[in-house]
Amino acid sequence: MGIPFDPNLSKLFRALGDDTRLMLLDHLRKRDDQSLFELCARLVEDQNVTLTRQAITRHLNTLEEAGLITTAWRGRTKVHSLTAGAFEDTINPWLTPFFNGDEI
Repeated sequence: MGIPFDPNLSKLFRALGDDTRLMLLDHLRKRDDQSLFELCARLVEDQNVTLTRQAITRHLNTLEEAGLITTAWRGRTKVHSLTAGAFEDTINPWLTPFFNGDEI
């Protein structure tokens, strides 16, 4: 029995392989529907991370491409929310054989 491969796995691990993106995910875990402005302010306030809005936007785009967050428009404001779907759909099938002790 082989480990099920999903091409989205590389995107997911790439997205999780950056400290700033992990911080963004943590802020969205605490509260969904945050704007770019709110996320930038939280990074400065909580972790003393001072990146440009454009840099944060690139990080958010990477997280969205990996399926870790979703975005929606609330009037003229784009808000970001955490989604657990990528973990359940992509990582769990890949990790299950390791935890179950299945033969690889």
